[in-house]
Amino acid sequence: MSKFSKEKTLDPENWAEMRALSHRIIDDQIDYLENIRNQPFIPITEEAKKALQTPLSKKGDGEEEVYNIFKEHIVPHSFMFTRPDLWGNVAGTGSPYGMLTDMVISGINSGTMFHTFIDKQSIDWIKEMLEYPKEAGGVFVSGGSEANFTGLAVARNTKAEVNMKTEGMQGVDRKMVLYCSEETHHCLERSVELLGLGNDALRWIKTDEYCRIVLKSLKDSIMQDTKQGYHPFCIIGNAGTVNTGAFDDLNALADLCERENLWFHIDAAFGAWVKLSDSHRYLADGLERADSVAVDLHKWISMPFGIGCTLVKDQMAHFSTFVYGHDAEYLKATDEVAGEVLEAPWNLALGLSRPHYGLKAYMLLRAFGRDKYSDLVQQNIDQIHYLAELIRKEPNIEMMAPLVSNVVCFRYVHSGLNESDIEELNRMILNELWKINGLMISSTTVNGNYVLRACNVNHRTKYSDFDALIDRIKNIAETLIQQF
Repeated sequence: MSKFSKEKTLDPENWAEMRALSHRIIDDQIDYLENIRNQPFIPITEEAKKALQTPLSKKGDGEEEVYNIFKEHIVPHSFMFTRPDLWGNVAGTGSPYGMLTDMVISGINSGTMFHTFIDKQSIDWIKEMLEYPKEAGGVFVSGGSEANFTGLAVARNTKAEVNMKTEGMQGVDRKMVLYCSEETHHCLERSVELLGLGNDALRWIKTDEYCRIVLKSLKDSIMQDTKQGYHPFCIIGNAGTVNTGAFDDLNALADLCERENLWFHIDAAFGAWVKLSDSHRYLADGLERADSVAVDLHKWISMPFGIGCTLVKDQMAHFSTFVYGHDAEYLKATDEVAGEVLEAPWNLALGLSRPHYGLKAYMLLRAFGRDKYSDLVQQNIDQIHYLAELIRKEPNIEMMAPLVSNVVCFRYVHSGLNESDIEELNRMILNELWKINGLMISSTTVNGNYVLRACNVNHRTKYSDFDALIDRIKNIAETLIQQF
């Protein structure tokens, strides 16, 4: 037997059988999405665990058998972010065409000669949608956490008083400090730690009654740090906090950064897209003045997980953070094929091996267009204001934070209960809701109070879904109150 007859491949021996399985998988997924409103959420069972926890087969179980396992034991127990009545996470709900773009991109496996060209075009569209300066650059990454990390990495290297590429944080004479509000997402703290700054370098500034950073407290903190010999270098602004949907006064923060020569970074993971709204676009005024912006595309504009984007005004500062000193010979040919070394995505973020995020963005933005996304953002805002109206009409449900954009915080109250009992009641309400459907809504803490929270970035939601939510909460609460 020739050694050539023993050659192996992952391609199918029978392409007709693979084609049939592929058609079945696509049909199943389209059926799933078409009927998502009626898909039950089932907590994971011991049967499912047993089916999944198995020794790895030496010969393999075969593609069709593994797909059957996926369909029977994984799909029913998955959090259904795609459901129309999910408002607990800022998760995004995907789309059928988004699913297909993931498939075809995986098929070509990022092997396009137009990688940089397509990424640049997609980022140009995003800059236009967000009214960010045309001369700015950007890069696609895995999501908001990496987008924030990338922006802060550029900020640290640009504002450091030493050559960060050679000396690193060990060469810093003055401790570098940065500032954010107490409503800022925890991923920023993680970024600060991974960048070697240490989490005690991150100053958490208190917020006002609208959950915005208090400017006076921020200025006082910067002044105090400067007097103590520290090096203030960055302010992080929020454009849509996860807790309450709050927007900091971005123009005021930009003014302060200009006066103090600080880098201005904005975490706009989902809130940036309020720029597409007719009624609330003003909330993001000042976004265009930021040195860097982190934004997600898998949240409010519902692209498949995961895709985020970092926009940076100073393209050379962005490029030099990730490339200079790393001119590996094996990458030079790749850069030559890309054409524009400064804009090649592998030169602008941590990852070299990367999915073709930009092609996903390109296909979906071009397929649906600006107006469709604008209408959906506005629809989500209008729907959450409708929910707030329903809450205000209920004597036993009260709003717990100002309604700013697409997040509403509330709780169920009862005259016969004290604060401790009210908190326990709302925890029990949430638990009962989760039994119906996983992350229908979630909880958070606002001004020291435990509250229920709904955030609407869901393109499948209908107004009637919020009527059903309030009815469910009332029915659950009335049953539970008897226990108190």
